[in-house]
Amino acid sequence: MNAYNDNLLKLVVMSDIHLLPNGEVKNELDTASRFIAAIENLNKFHSDADLVVFAGDIADKADLNAYVVFDEIREKNKSAQRVMMGNHDDRNVYLKHTNDPMIDENGFVQGYEDIKGHRIIMLDSSDPGLLRSGLCDQRLSWTANCLAKAKSLDLKIIILIHHNPCALQMPVDTYRLAEPEKLLNILHDSKADIIQILAGHCHISSAGSWGGYPCATISGNQHRVEPYLRGRTGQQSCFEAPAQYGVIMSDGNNCALHFQNYVEHSKIINPNFFPNKMNPKFEILD
Repeated sequence: MNAYNDNLLKLVVMSDIHLLPNGEVKNELDTASRFIAAIENLNKFHSDADLVVFAGDIADKADLNAYVVFDEIREKNKSAQRVMMGNHDDRNVYLKHTNDPMIDENGFVQGYEDIKGHRIIMLDSSDPGLLRSGLCDQRLSWTANCLAKAKSLDLKIIILIHHNPCALQMPVDTYRLAEPEKLLNILHDSKADIIQILAGHCHISSAGSWGGYPCATISGNQHRVEPYLRGRTGQQSCFEAPAQYGVIMSDGNNCALHFQNYVEHSKIINPNFFPNKMNPKFEILD
């Protein structure tokens, strides 16, 4: 490894795992076997991750046995890990089970990690039982304080949240983050250097901006939905693949989000057609 690589942040984000008790499936998909495939893929390609974050909807029905299955599978990856909550989760059930929760002073499952000049802020947007939920005053206040401290340390900010705050111009917007302008005002007021916001929840890959901040979503471990944009009618299709997680690479100036598919049915083209792809060189940035 060279000095540049040693200082390059690699952050892996998985979302919408939707685990059920052993033996149960959802929408004809075995989410446990898919999550096993995700961890195997992670171990194969990104064992050097600085942090792995599971960004909500860990369980499909907030069942205790599903959280047990989750821990049994994820322990096969040895990277530092953090767990967030989604609308399918129940933080009270989760907190009764887990031995190492990320938790703030108000009992919400949120926190931050400072790694290689970055502050990774992981927000708890879950209100158990509500499909569309937001951030209460306590969570917003915590976020403001976290951003202020990060700015004072001159850290780059990456924000992870389960509910997508950005309108995708799709029906899923009816249950995106509630009152997103409250969080947006906090971000603007902080004047912090926010380089990426990443969410799950909507089961689709997207990239764009929200209030001037780079904002993206990942499709996650369960089914993927097709783009169903304003003006369309009829059935919106859902697909078995790809299942994916996000990989953020940042040196503080260049921040890239990659969509890593681990359930994928695309055919690999004969590698002999691409001899230059064997051990290709990377740009030297030292």
